[in-house]
Amino acid sequence: MIKWTLDELRRNCTEPLALNETVDISSLIKSKNENVISVSPAKVNGFFSLDQLGLLGTFKIKIKLVLPSTRSLRPVNTELSFTVSEYYVDHQTDNLAEFGKNDVVIFLADGLLDLSEVVCENVLARLPLKVLTPEEAVGKTELPKGNGWQVVEEGSSANTKVQVDPRLAKLKDFFKD
Repeated sequence: MIKWTLDELRRNCTEPLALNETVDISSLIKSKNENVISVSPAKVNGFFSLDQLGLLGTFKIKIKLVLPSTRSLRPVNTELSFTVSEYYVDHQTDNLAEFGKNDVVIFLADGLLDLSEVVCENVLARLPLKVLTPEEAVGKTELPKGNGWQVVEEGSSANTKVQVDPRLAKLKDFFKD
C-alpha cells in the first residue's frame, strides 16, 4: 500500500512526484463490489504535483477485470484504461471557489492520500453498465425468454405486438369519440 500525508508531500515535494506503480486492489474492489469475479493488479503511470490549490494527481490507470455478463452471468474479460485528473485537499478546506467548475476535488480524511483507495474508487466509477460475452455482443446467442415474457434490445425492431387481457378487451372502446 502506498500512502502519503498532505503535510509530508508539502514538505518534501518541490518537484512533481512521478508515479510508475503496480497496485493490487483485488481485495479492496471485491469488498466494495461483490459482482466482480477477479481483478488484475492495476498499472498506474503519472504524477502528483503541488500547486496553490492543493495536490493535483494526473495519471493513467490500466486494469483487467473479469465481470459477469449482464445477460447470461458468464464471465467476461474486461479491460479498462483511463486517465484521472483530480485535486486532493485536506478535509478542513472550505474555500472551493478557486477551483474550476470541471475540477474534481477529493477531500482527504486526516490528510492521508492512499493510492490504493484512489485507484479503487476510480475503477469502480468506470465499471461498464453493460457487459456482454463476445457471442452476445454480435448477436449469436438467443435473448432470454420465458412464458409470456422475452428480453428485447433497446432500439431493436422486435415484434412488439401487445396482447390485451381478454377480460379488459371491452374497455378498448370506452374512450372512442
